[in-house]
Amino acid sequence: MYIPSSMPRFYTPGRIIFGYNTFKDALEDCDTIVTSSSIKEKLEVYKDKAIEFKRSSKTGEPLEDDIYNLRDILVDSNPKCIAAVGGGSVIDATKLAIILMHSNLSLEDFYTKGIPRIENKPYLIGIETTAGTGTGVSAAAVVIDKDGIKHGLVSETLICDKAVYDPSLVISMSREVTAYSGMDALTHAIEAYTSTIDNLPADTMALKAIELAGKNILDAVNGDEKSREMMHYANMMAAFGFANSRLGMCHALSHKIGGRFNIPHGKINAILLPYIIYFNSKDTDRYNDIASVLGLKDVKDIIKWLIKLNEEIGIPLSLSILGDEFYEMIPQIAMETEKDALMKTNPRKAEKEDIEKLLREAYERELITST
Repeated sequence: MYIPSSMPRFYTPGRIIFGYNTFKDALEDCDTIVTSSSIKEKLEVYKDKAIEFKRSSKTGEPLEDDIYNLRDILVDSNPKCIAAVGGGSVIDATKLAIILMHSNLSLEDFYTKGIPRIENKPYLIGIETTAGTGTGVSAAAVVIDKDGIKHGLVSETLICDKAVYDPSLVISMSREVTAYSGMDALTHAIEAYTSTIDNLPADTMALKAIELAGKNILDAVNGDEKSREMMHYANMMAAFGFANSRLGMCHALSHKIGGRFNIPHGKINAILLPYIIYFNSKDTDRYNDIASVLGLKDVKDIIKWLIKLNEEIGIPLSLSILGDEFYEMIPQIAMETEKDALMKTNPRKAEKEDIEKLLREAYERELITST
């Protein structure tokens, strides 16, 4: 059942700029650039403005200490305009560090109390260099706590003032990063479109993102530059979708698994997605719309297409890669996932027992064997 939003909304940054080499003008406008070491090397002309964000996590998302360290650096420099240039970890960490700079709260406070509205914070420009997280246009940020649990925080305060989507920044991504980030974008779009929140502008963006990803992800992974450009725009549109319609069980699960087992976020989403769709399809016909834009017949074809796509881009087909430790933790992960806020917008209600069964199937490849 789809739930009309009681207060329809469509959150966006103040400005969105896209096109080749548009990032250069954005960097000229800022007094501080937060970026990773690999990107910093490519920004030689702006090196005097650059702060290197050091990430401890192997999975992509920032750890709590990473964000506190960045906050301390920013407090010392007192910037008026910050450009966060990088993947999701750089931009998410910068969003949260800015809020910490201007409040007396901790990240743990954000988990329990939410994120406060902040006045007079630095102007923030989000410039994504991977085509997957969508954090440049979303009202979200992800952080991994000391127990390895990922927290997806959502607040209008986390929206960038300006977002820049420059395809020149994603052309040189590795095959692996292109695959993982592309599947993250596709998962964002599918979960946004099948969310229980009825939001027509968000649905329209999400469905178009699915269409673009379906046409381009394989060629993008194989190095085609035009396809990588299209995936960057699919990433942006998918983020408009989930920023306003939320996500579902796939992300609820990946947030519980990825940080604990050091698995990249997009990779775990890609493994889980066919199993999630199989479970959810019993309660929504929106997968018929998705099948249509992908040039497929029905939800069974979507599952088969995803399995084949994962094989072609080098993503495992089951959770068995996580080993016995994961299998033993399935009851705990299922219990935590059932309580996750994203389960409220999943199209089918799932009890702890349902989630356990799904995870065991994903571990043992039962769905893939029978599809």
